[in-house]
Amino acid sequence: MKRLRQILLGLFMTVMVLPVWAEILPLASNLQQDGVASKRDGMPIMVFYMSESCPYCEEVKDLYLDPMVSSGQYHGRLIIRMVDTEGVEYLRDFRGKRMDHEEFSDDQGASFTPVLKFYDYQGNELVPEILGYSSPDFYLAYLENAIETSINMLRPRIRTANAKTKPVY
Repeated sequence: MKRLRQILLGLFMTVMVLPVWAEILPLASNLQQDGVASKRDGMPIMVFYMSESCPYCEEVKDLYLDPMVSSGQYHGRLIIRMVDTEGVEYLRDFRGKRMDHEEFSDDQGASFTPVLKFYDYQGNELVPEILGYSSPDFYLAYLENAIETSINMLRPRIRTANAKTKPVY
């Protein structure tokens, strides 16, 4: 009976891993809709590509991303989404095409984890991706620099896009 409880607990924990991962960081579900919000509110979209089998992903999430979201430091300045590179959950990409997380990861060239990519409202990358977790001593500085740079790079793109759509009198 004890062994059966252990097996059932193991199965329960396996099923519950993804919801626990997504507890603070929202899984990407509609990047096209996020793009509309990005353009409207002037916020870049940061996508955290992760894998459940990646211990470094969990470390990046626990040490940097969860605290960043929980603190509200970037609330109203950055849209944050998570994509499981092996996931079968569906999302809509920036063009509205429906695909699962794994297909989207492949489409974006995110086969290695962890990786952080920063996008504008159309799904164009704003700054170089942060690939891996090889230098934890500088990771926070790289992350904050990428966020601030992407925010600053997005503003002129939005002004240009809005100028093209406003009527001329």
